[in-house]
Amino acid sequence: MLALTLYRSTRCPNCGRDIDECTSPDADGGYAVPPPTRCHATTALSIAQQQYRDQPQSEALLWRAERR
Repeated sequence: MLALTLYRSTRCPNCGRDIDECTSPDADGGYAVPPPTRCHATTALSIAQQQYRDQPQSEALLWRAERR
């Protein structure tokens, strides 16, 4: 557990990379962001969840996506 705690303390809370690497002045302009990739499971979940958003305690519903 100590090793995991130490490892997590060296990670950037935003990108998850080594914090010394991603916050270095030398890293400025050193990253490119490719176009996004769609997660079709999340898309299906989002569509299904919209139908229940007005239900009482809709945040308590548990969801999963199953492959057809």
